[in-house]
Amino acid sequence: MISLLAGVTFSPHATNLVKPLEYTGSQANLNAVTLYFSRLVLGVQLVLAGVQLPSRYLQKEWKPLALLLGPIMTSMWIVSSLIIWALVPNLPYLHALAIAACVTPTDPVLSNSIVKGKFADKNVPKDLQKIIIAESGANDGLGYPYLFLALYLIKYTGEGGLGQTGGASTAMGLWFGETWGYTILLSVIYGATVGWIAKELLHWAEENKFVDRESFLVFAITLSLFIVGTCGMIGSDDVLACFIAGNAFTWDDWFRLETLDDSLQPTIDMLLNLSIFIWFGGICPWPTFLHNEVIPIYRLISLGILILLLR
Repeated sequence: MISLLAGVTFSPHATNLVKPLEYTGSQANLNAVTLYFSRLVLGVQLVLAGVQLPSRYLQKEWKPLALLLGPIMTSMWIVSSLIIWALVPNLPYLHALAIAACVTPTDPVLSNSIVKGKFADKNVPKDLQKIIIAESGANDGLGYPYLFLALYLIKYTGEGGLGQTGGASTAMGLWFGETWGYTILLSVIYGATVGWIAKELLHWAEENKFVDRESFLVFAITLSLFIVGTCGMIGSDDVLACFIAGNAFTWDDWFRLETLDDSLQPTIDMLLNLSIFIWFGGICPWPTFLHNEVIPIYRLISLGILILLLR
């Protein structure tokens, strides 16, 4: 919250010390920078989240994770869509489903505030910390099916298909094939493979004294950059791949125990957290919340409160 407020303070809407639009040259460039910066932060966060979990955690705790990522996440999606549909004027329900898919996953960046630090160590049980890390890490990538189900239905069935042929059968075929097959399944296989190979290579290099301590400590960070870049090239789900890679990377607990008392990874984690929220505070079009043709401000505030309470 402090970082966000700092971004607002420095933004063109306040002191005008930071001028993101002027630095990037155009709104399109600004949107691209924000997208790739967010992907970078999420990729690093999710690899580190996977590395923090104990050995074979996903295998051991698959039942509570399946409950959280299945019926509970679906319920959050449906409840959020109903709230959005009820409060945004003249919004079709399929569009409400697409918007709800964006707010359904628990943010791994924000979840850090309740699973790390002195407050978490004192007030949040270790088992609860671990399940929150695992759920927030996995559900960002698993939010894709909810989003693309709504988008495909809008494209092929909304308003008579908007000129597209095929109808609901084409939409469902693309949803199962492209979203579940190429985007989700491929990213899981790719992340697990890259994470496992990286672990074996680092173990071999460390045993043979081919890697110094500094490079050893930042290996997980470089792994996340590699996965974000390569998944972006093939168009798969880099967010989910990063989390799976982090889990595979520390499947035997070796890397986690080796870096347990190290402060470099938490420091990089904190710097990325602070910088992304300062950036969001600086670029957010705050006046648009008050003056727009989509939703009045009183409904927008009510929408935010109801999402937080009922989602």
